[in-house]
Formats: sequence, structure tokens, C-alpha cells
Amino acid sequence: MSKKNDDFFVEKKPWSEVKDQLLGCYLKPYVSKILHTRKPLVYVDCFAGKGKFDDGKQGSPLIALDIIQQGLISSKMTGHLQIAAAFIDLNYADDLRVNLKDYPGVKIVSGAYEDKIGELLKNKGGCNVFLYIDPYGIKALNCSKFDEFANGQFNTIELLLNMNSFGFIREGCRVMGQQFKMDDDNFFDDLVEYDTTKLDTSDNSVEALNQIAGGDYWKSIIEQYLSGKINGYEAEENFSEQYCLRLSQSYTYVLNMPIRIHQNQHPKYRMIHATNHPSGCVLMANNICNRWELLKDIQSGGQLSLFQDDFNNQSIDESTLRERVIDHFTQYGTWTPLTEAEAMFYVKYGAICKSGDIANVLKALEKEGRLAVKRNPAFSEKTQRPTNFMAEGHGHTVSVKWVK
Repeated sequence: MSKKNDDFFVEKKPWSEVKDQLLGCYLKPYVSKILHTRKPLVYVDCFAGKGKFDDGKQGSPLIALDIIQQGLISSKMTGHLQIAAAFIDLNYADDLRVNLKDYPGVKIVSGAYEDKIGELLKNKGGCNVFLYIDPYGIKALNCSKFDEFANGQFNTIELLLNMNSFGFIREGCRVMGQQFKMDDDNFFDDLVEYDTTKLDTSDNSVEALNQIAGGDYWKSIIEQYLSGKINGYEAEENFSEQYCLRLSQSYTYVLNMPIRIHQNQHPKYRMIHATNHPSGCVLMANNICNRWELLKDIQSGGQLSLFQDDFNNQSIDESTLRERVIDHFTQYGTWTPLTEAEAMFYVKYGAICKSGDIANVLKALEKEGRLAVKRNPAFSEKTQRPTNFMAEGHGHTVSVKWVK
């Protein structure tokens, strides 16, 4: 067993709190919603670690298992539920077995994610699959594997991925024989990795970055940075945008969530949510907005800010939101499911508001005669009056079409 950073699991650091809280906040509504599909759920934590930090704080495996257990208890469809949870780790499978001993039936897999994930997902066609991918460095993130997941014939597939985008830029500079420099000499102190990726100028290293990025588009970004045309923050932002575009070749809805460790700070890394199911994208966006205060208070001694300024829904005023809703919904000249249109709004603008805020704007546009809305059921069963809901689910469907 080769431990790369022996102190990594001694104490749970703020960035680990952020990632795990984001996972936990999403999983609760996700599990509740996905159980209603009456299809099996396969949950895989691809880099599970020990399951618990040495300071006693829960890691992602315990957080997920508690939520899954609560979902099963509260569900009214117990006889129809099938949930398989698996946890992969190269170095800490024995610790996982100890720390997860109170959860019977979970699968502990000793080995590397890239070697084990294929077998775990084999014969899982028709299932709902959720993969939490919080890697030890960036070298295990082969983009072609994400393409394979999307084509796995699952009922649904969702990825929640931690991308150390600045780590990628750093290695891109190293591969090109240069050093990545930031104004802040302590910039990487907040992002201590368990297994830091360090490449060289060889062709093999170039190919390794191509596989991680899913192409060689990163080269032009590094060249622009090294020539002084863009700074390090712009390089990171450009890479993240291009990476999400690459993922969108296999996943229709890719949500890019820049993460800050401290208030008034540039993003340190990205959490990326990818799915081919619009309801999952909308659920994630709503989750971020609903849990804002919780996530903001994770780090003691300071405030946590998840998004770049224009991604923080608290800074988006009503007139700006209306402008963006109109700009987005004018493209729908034919009947389009509301959830699908909302999901694409979040892909374009990020999680800047709750779906209910979008609905309020749409209702106003409907009254103004600028948006046509088709609801099913069209009339209330009790009152026989026309329905006016602007959300899908629980037997309700909504389609929208721009009129003028």
C-alpha cells in the first residue's frame, strides 16, 4: 500500500467539508425522487477514502449511507426498493470495512477506480446510477470513461465530479516546460491533494492530459496564459468552460459550479454535475440555492461563497433575472417540456436562482401574452377551474412555447 499523503485523513479540511456537504444536500432529495422511478439505484463512491476522518468527522461514504438509509425508512414503497451502494478505494479498503460495519450489504472494493468501475456497472442496464467522483489528484479522470457511462443503457446516470481545474492548469504548464505562477504564493495551500499529479514534458504526459481533458483544447489555453494574453484565473475559467463543453458531447445537462474556500476569493476548483435527465439538473440547481446558508457557514472564522459573483442568486435582482429568462425562453418556438427548458437555463447561466423564481417570471410572461403554456391536467379535479401550476412532477406536466 502506497500512501501518498499520510496526513490527509487526520483532520477534515474546509474543502472536504464543502464537497461532502454539497453531496449530502443533493442526495436527500435525489434519493427521494429516484425511488419513485421504481428502478434499482446503484450508488458508487469512486474514491471513498477511509469513510471517516481521524478527527471523527464523517467522510462521504457515511454521509451517503445515512441519507440512503433515511430515504428507505421514509419511503412508502419499501417492497419495491433496491439500492446497491459500493465504495472503491485503493489504499483504505480495510478502514472502510471497519467504519462502515453498521451498514450491512454495502460493497467495499479494494483497488483503483479506473480498474474497478467497469465491473461494478456491468449488467446494470435499466438501473439508476449515481457516481460521486472526488479523485486523489486529476490523473484518474479519463474523460472517455465518462462517455462510456453515458452510453451504459442505464435508466438514469448522474455524475458529481470534483475537478481540480487549477491543478490541471499547473500540470499543463509543467508539460510545456514552464511554471504556473499565481500572485498569491500560498494559492495551493487550501487544496492539498492526497496524490498530487506531477507530469513532465514527455509525449506520454501530453497524452495523459489529453485523456483527462477529452481532447487537446487545453494546449491553446496554456499557450495563451504563458504568452501573457490571459491570467491564471482566466486560464482556469476557460479550461472549465471547455471541459464542460466536452462533457456535453455525452451529457446534455452539465452544471459547472465554481467553489470558493473563502469569501471574496476566486474559485479554487469546480464541482461539475452531469446528467442526461433534465429533472436531475433542475434538482441540483434548486439544492444549491436552498442550501446556500448552510454551505456558507461550513468554515468557521469566515464565510464560504460557492459561486462567482454573478452566479450567486442573492445578487441577481428581479430585472436581471427577467431579462435572462426572456433571452433564454425566446428560443422555444415549439412546445417544450418546462423542466427541459429550465435545465438548459441552468446550463447556460448556472444555479443563479430557484426554479420557483423562474416560474414566477414565466407566469408574468403568460399573463402578458408572450408565453403560451399547456398544462396537464388542464383543469382542477375539485373545482373544474383551469390549473395554473408552473412546475412538473406529482402527475403534473407543463409545456411552454414563446409567442412574442
